[in-house]
Amino acid sequence: MDNLVLTLLSINKVGRKTATYFIEKMQDMPKNEADIIDMFINMKINNNRIIVPKLDDVKVAREKSQDTIIESKNQNINMVDILSDNFPSNLKNIPNTPVILFYKGNYESIINKDCIAVIGSRNADKKGLESSYRLGSILSKENYSIVSGLALGCDEMAHKGCLDVGGNTIAVMPCGLDNVYPRENYNLAENILNNKGCLVSEYPIGYKSFKNSFVERDRIQSGLSLATIVAQSDINSGTMHTVNFTLEQNRILGCLDMRSSLNRKIIDENKGIIIGSNYDISEINKKIKEYKSGYRRKTIN
Repeated sequence: MDNLVLTLLSINKVGRKTATYFIEKMQDMPKNEADIIDMFINMKINNNRIIVPKLDDVKVAREKSQDTIIESKNQNINMVDILSDNFPSNLKNIPNTPVILFYKGNYESIINKDCIAVIGSRNADKKGLESSYRLGSILSKENYSIVSGLALGCDEMAHKGCLDVGGNTIAVMPCGLDNVYPRENYNLAENILNNKGCLVSEYPIGYKSFKNSFVERDRIQSGLSLATIVAQSDINSGTMHTVNFTLEQNRILGCLDMRSSLNRKIIDENKGIIIGSNYDISEINKKIKEYKSGYRRKTIN
């Protein structure tokens, strides 16, 4: 098969969960469309909710996946799937892991295990924006790649803070990479690519963003990162999703000592490392070192 994962996702009524189930149950790589049908039939024996596609549906899906690959390469967009040894290790074991990633730019920045997400509200005040910029700069100088979502507000300032000190930054998108969302940050996206950064998405070209894709994007931001730091945000912001994913993924959570309601919630409930006005990140560095040491022991054992 040219790309099994993309073919599966191109079959009508087959989503990420079904594709993941297929991969988990797969013993041998299917050689053709008929092999895929046989796999679906075997899966249905143990899971009656599985819908077995028709052979023509699989053939159409394979052709569609081939077209997606060609059109993507024409726009300098590449992809990597969960079956590849080169899939980001930070993402492999998170709940609801993506099964494919499309990327544009420097892939080395994605697979860098020393990534930190810096996130916050689109409606942050001046102090929040300045703080997000400073976090992006300071953490970049510590050789972390900065992950964020290219959104207006804190996200864009974290990217800019990183870029202004020559760091690598990754923008996780809620749409296909043939588009930049929001359009106001098109130049920022180009600047990221021109400075050895990367744009990444689990969605193919032509895919438009919708409400839930922003939430799904958030789990990838935290999943790529060893730690997530909230610059400034209220509880009703989308930042709350990334915070929850960070905790669910057992990653390190931090926040600036701000009056915003989400920052206060994290601090009051003792759920994250507090970063004061002096921007001392020594505790973050310590926790990341401990986390990486534990990860190595788990891998060896």
